[in-house]
Amino acid sequence: MTGIVYICAAGHCGSTLLDLLIGSHSNAASLGEISHLPKNVALNTLCSCGERVRSCPVWGSVLDDLSARLGSDYWQLPYQLVLGYPNPTDIVDPEFHTDWYKVRRRLRLALRYLELTVQNRHLHSLVDRLDPTVRHSFALYRSVGSRLNVDWVVDSSKNYMKALALYREMPSKVRIILLTRDGRGVLHSMLKRGFNRRESIENWKRYYERSALLLERHIAAQHLLTIRYEDLTAATQEALGRVCAFLQIPHESGMRDFASHTHHITNGNNMRFTKDSTIRPDMEWKEKLAKIDISDFQDLAGGLNARLGYERSPA
Repeated sequence: MTGIVYICAAGHCGSTLLDLLIGSHSNAASLGEISHLPKNVALNTLCSCGERVRSCPVWGSVLDDLSARLGSDYWQLPYQLVLGYPNPTDIVDPEFHTDWYKVRRRLRLALRYLELTVQNRHLHSLVDRLDPTVRHSFALYRSVGSRLNVDWVVDSSKNYMKALALYREMPSKVRIILLTRDGRGVLHSMLKRGFNRRESIENWKRYYERSALLLERHIAAQHLLTIRYEDLTAATQEALGRVCAFLQIPHESGMRDFASHTHHITNGNNMRFTKDSTIRPDMEWKEKLAKIDISDFQDLAGGLNARLGYERSPA
């Protein structure tokens, strides 16, 4: 059975970069935000290899395999393949991602969160019957690993509840990386994209408050690794050395040159298409984040940011 590296992170924390770096190991493959694959098949979006998803030989072979194994024609009915309940923002399928989809998504995630927090076996059984995410995801990981002849696949879908569900099903094969970033840097990225300040802060805070608590509660310490975006971008080889030790695979210097490798990522930020492996730490927030933004962040989330290892802003 292929091993799974699942990256948990809030948005704009560098998960695509980390995915690409790990997937550049000779014994690993990047999947990106694979929970979005049904949408990418439906809309025939671009794979990072340069082909459209429906023309990509890897995804074509995987879809054929999954259709035969799971008993549905995912070429014709891609949304029958359930890999999670993502919230698409940049690329949306208006025929599927309707208001009703959003309601169902919230209800299923709320039920999964309740089940994880109360730890009731009857609720656990109910959720697993209603939600084929875990079964479908493991089938996909196995298929990709077999076709690319690797022992590890990297899923940067980021949803910590999916990570926990996968781990509970097969702890011997699932490894979780929690990727953090100074919340002020995340806030600056969100504001540049026109998002609301308070909502951006609260979303970042909610993600790390909940994920850190649940991951520490349910994941064995030796199966959970925390990496900081700042370390990943400023001391990349050292950070990758920690990742390789965590996965018990030899560190390869060529991992750093992620753009020279062919990846098959169908969803994630546009870094997946880059031809340049230069890694530039984004610390722009230190110069450009307004004092009112920093003040609000400190009031709402400064304590959590400090617990994650980031210094407070000077008064």
